[in-house]
Amino acid sequence: MNSLHLCPFVLIRGLTVLSYLCSCAFIGGSTLSCDRADSAKKQITLYTSIDEPIARPIIEAFEKQTGIDVILVTDTEASKSIGLAERLRAEKDRPRCDVWWGNEPFHTILLAEEGLFQPYDSPSAADVPAMYRDPARRWAGNGLRARVIATHLQLECGNGIPISICDYPEMFVNGTFAIARPTAGTTGGHVSAIYYVEGEVRTDQFFRLLRTRGALMLGGNGPVAAAVARKDVSFGFTDNDDVVNVKRGGGGINEVMPGQHPSGAGTLMIPTTAALVANRPENIDAKKLIDYILSKNVEQELIKVQFAGWSIRGGANQPKAMEIDYVEVAKKMPEAVRRATAILEGREP
Repeated sequence: MNSLHLCPFVLIRGLTVLSYLCSCAFIGGSTLSCDRADSAKKQITLYTSIDEPIARPIIEAFEKQTGIDVILVTDTEASKSIGLAERLRAEKDRPRCDVWWGNEPFHTILLAEEGLFQPYDSPSAADVPAMYRDPARRWAGNGLRARVIATHLQLECGNGIPISICDYPEMFVNGTFAIARPTAGTTGGHVSAIYYVEGEVRTDQFFRLLRTRGALMLGGNGPVAAAVARKDVSFGFTDNDDVVNVKRGGGGINEVMPGQHPSGAGTLMIPTTAALVANRPENIDAKKLIDYILSKNVEQELIKVQFAGWSIRGGANQPKAMEIDYVEVAKKMPEAVRRATAILEGREP
């Protein structure tokens, strides 16, 4: 999925000011040092691009179970992952967070390649498939979301399921499509994955067609789902949880998984990702938080609240996934985002 070294002051709980001062006073002519190391270990900072209403109860349960205080730093819809990633880069030499919990893998991979995460072999990730784990043990995934086509139309399935997103002619009617800016949220990784699977020529043609047909570029995946529900457009790229959120609000919206045809390319599956920040003091509590985030219990909670749709460990009703190398897609993402954005804005790369 990272912030500024605003190291929070450790709060000494259960002690009055007087008793705290006394514990540090002169006794027998010598000064007793306050043991702040133990206190510091009991407070850790987490940067997360998981939606705060989803992340906070999960982290509060961890605090209750362990007695470890977690400072939770989140981001906005329009800058999900990107804003926090830039914060972490800005404080690379003096990071102010201990754990990263991204809502997607691609920015996590780029940060790992830049040396911002350190290896940690979490036992909770032992049964996570290799495609969702870093071979160098700098990050691992948990819980899967999917990129979907949101629509308010009732579409025929069966033979009508598109082989790929490029084979959906109904989307190409003037003014019927919306997409988040490629710089927003999970859209950048999706754009890069399309280039990876479909190739540069075919993908460029796809984005040119969206531009010439007046596709809307919006500030995030949530606004795309909302625009579909309002019938401002008939189709839009978004994430499965954004469709769920609109449905909860009474919006008439459905989702279609692209690429589910037997010969189709599949749809992009998006795990959340956890990593241990580099250049931080050794902290066993930070590792405990990573173990917790990557656990089956947290994954089931993500599925229960309909943020994740499927288990990273497999199971029934799994969509057909794009067969991609997540590391290669991440490396291609900056150029893919630049290219797609330029085309959608009418500026050829």
